[in-house]
Amino acid sequence: MNYIPKVSIIVPSLNSIAYIKECIDSILNQTLKDIEILCIDANSTDGTLELLKDYEKQDKRLKVIISDKKSYGYQMNLGIKEAKGEYLGIVESDDYIKENMYERLYEVAKAQDLEVVKSDYYVVKDGEKIYTRLTHLYYLYNKFLCSDNKLIFHSQSINQIGIYSLDFIKKYQIKLNESLGASYQDNGLWFQIYTQVNKMYFLNEAFYMLRRDNPNSSIYSKEKVYAICEEYDYIRNFLNEKPELNSFLPYATFFRYRNYIFTLDRIDDKYKLDFIKRFAKDFKEILEKNELDFTLFEESDIQKIKFIIKDPQAYYLNLNNVFAENTIYFGAAQRIKSQLSYRIGSFLLSKSLTKIIKIPYEVVKYKFEKKVYDTLVKFYPHLKLPRLEEYLDYNEALKTKEHLSYRLGNALIKNPFTFIFKIKKIYRQYKNRFNFLNIRLEDNEFLLQRHRDIFGYTPDFKNPKTFNEKLIYRILYDRSPIYSFLADKLKMRIYVNEILNREKSNYSILDKDSILFKKIDELQEELFKTNSCKYLPKLYAIYKDLYEIDFSKLPNSFVLKTNHDCGGYVIVENKQKFLRDTKVFSEAMEKLKKHLNWNYYDVFREWHYKNIEPRIFAEELLLAENKKPADTYKFHIFDKRNMLNNYIQVTTDRFDDYQRVIYDYNWKLAPFNFMYELENVNEIAKPELFDLMMDISLKLSHPFDYVRVDLYQPNKQIYIGELTFTHGAAGEKLVPNKWDKKLGDLWKLKRLSDATK
Repeated sequence: MNYIPKVSIIVPSLNSIAYIKECIDSILNQTLKDIEILCIDANSTDGTLELLKDYEKQDKRLKVIISDKKSYGYQMNLGIKEAKGEYLGIVESDDYIKENMYERLYEVAKAQDLEVVKSDYYVVKDGEKIYTRLTHLYYLYNKFLCSDNKLIFHSQSINQIGIYSLDFIKKYQIKLNESLGASYQDNGLWFQIYTQVNKMYFLNEAFYMLRRDNPNSSIYSKEKVYAICEEYDYIRNFLNEKPELNSFLPYATFFRYRNYIFTLDRIDDKYKLDFIKRFAKDFKEILEKNELDFTLFEESDIQKIKFIIKDPQAYYLNLNNVFAENTIYFGAAQRIKSQLSYRIGSFLLSKSLTKIIKIPYEVVKYKFEKKVYDTLVKFYPHLKLPRLEEYLDYNEALKTKEHLSYRLGNALIKNPFTFIFKIKKIYRQYKNRFNFLNIRLEDNEFLLQRHRDIFGYTPDFKNPKTFNEKLIYRILYDRSPIYSFLADKLKMRIYVNEILNREKSNYSILDKDSILFKKIDELQEELFKTNSCKYLPKLYAIYKDLYEIDFSKLPNSFVLKTNHDCGGYVIVENKQKFLRDTKVFSEAMEKLKKHLNWNYYDVFREWHYKNIEPRIFAEELLLAENKKPADTYKFHIFDKRNMLNNYIQVTTDRFDDYQRVIYDYNWKLAPFNFMYELENVNEIAKPELFDLMMDISLKLSHPFDYVRVDLYQPNKQIYIGELTFTHGAAGEKLVPNKWDKKLGDLWKLKRLSDATK
């Protein structure tokens, strides 16, 4: 009877002496002992082959096979032909694996009779191991998958991080392209597997160490120009030979595009123009054959493809910042990095005395470059750079301007004599905004220091007079759990439902025996009952973590929110487009993950956020008639009797042309604003349902001396967004400043700490 090992592991190698020992030792030390190791070496000349032969003598599970071709695909095919195991594994000769990798993958595969099991992995670079996910679609983990679910393509194409049924490989006659060298033939293997698999599983555990610090890796080669083109031609031929797989052609085109862009960035400059011409030729043919699905691409990518096809030469010039008329531009972010502010800031951040001393030289150099540019443009107007707004990556440029390098450099240029006194403030503001760093002071010390930084004076929080001082008084000295319950965007729904969905408002919901004291998980039924309240957006689902999100059960448009903080939201206007856009989806999930895992109290010490149980929830997306997110009406309620003492803050075009204005009860522009100047304000029409909005705000604010009630009015329907008890985290200046005291006078301060008694 022929011996059948549980896993056959192929190790293709060529001149890997620097890494091969760590690689082979990690395989031999596997806790799963019933394995065979097929080392397919392409006649290494650096000692790799001799070392492998020594291993072969020491362990009968390891077999050395010499390849007569220096081709990764050919070596892999030799290994597949020789393999006898139930499953096939792959380890690259410069990588290594955890000792339990194959035991765990085999265990999962056998328990569920799977053809393919893939897992997360680590990227090894500069001595650091970085945990990396197989897919950003968290809901694909730990369930049966197959080729019918094309979302599986939103996962890493790395073959080494899994095992594959050898029967499956042989049944579908899966073979690699035998082009010379290590020339991206793993793409073809991945694509053949993904288009034909019937039972696949993604495991959210990591075992494989993928080395990215090997300078000889093929991904760093500047000479391999057309290998990726040949590989995707191989994939296209494979699909054309199997008519039943024709639906995958647009996916092959999508990944061809991504790899072409990667290659264009990777290869030596002397090859770029010729590669762009090949790019244009290939994609012109793809368009003619209708192998491109526009819905898989971003609009900027489609424009880029069309531009390359239309004029490869112009695109090449565009890459090198030589502009011509009527072209599409990229490189706004790089333009920002070339500005003097960014350059000086990067020198400062380097903390290198040599570089800091060179700052005056950098200023002179920049001025010279600008003079040369101005002279060139004078004689050759077509070389004039376009406005940043004309670039397709303009939004990326705006983000670049927020970098600490730019901020520091800009401050030094504007205030060279006082710059040294501003460094601490700039650094603190940057960290508060981007890293949410919290200096571990006591709450009162932290808030006192922060108030000094923002408002420029030392306050007395125990005897507050201004609006912002009273907000901090509430944070420090009025710590009722009611504030926490109603700052929770989920529990707040129960309060709103109780107050607005009854003929007579019942404020006993705030008593000491209120159901609001229960845990979120105990309130599921009550929370979904709130969908009967016409003033609340529909609640679709509540999740403890990202893995629970099942997008198949959500409607086409929705918003994902975190309940315990500020800014934790992801707007989804088109679910299919959202799921297809790997970059947007990945960033959205990372954003939610970050918000879910932090305690918002740590940011500005707003005490009432400290003990909220963090959840993600899916809610109805409120779009206005123009299909944009609805404007926000924030009712600042100070006085339930005299309506003239209350103000409405209106926020419009939150994502395009942001504007914040304040109106009084008679819908006249108020003589103040939070943070923003009063000039050039576009007046906003009074909402049709203003009186009802005010009535709702008064009912919800009844138990409180001050609260901000956020409302929306899309399509003539009122919705409550949230209740806010510490507007702007007590850190928004009033413009003009005297209104901080005037609003403070309107607020008749009282404690709520005994409200539940």
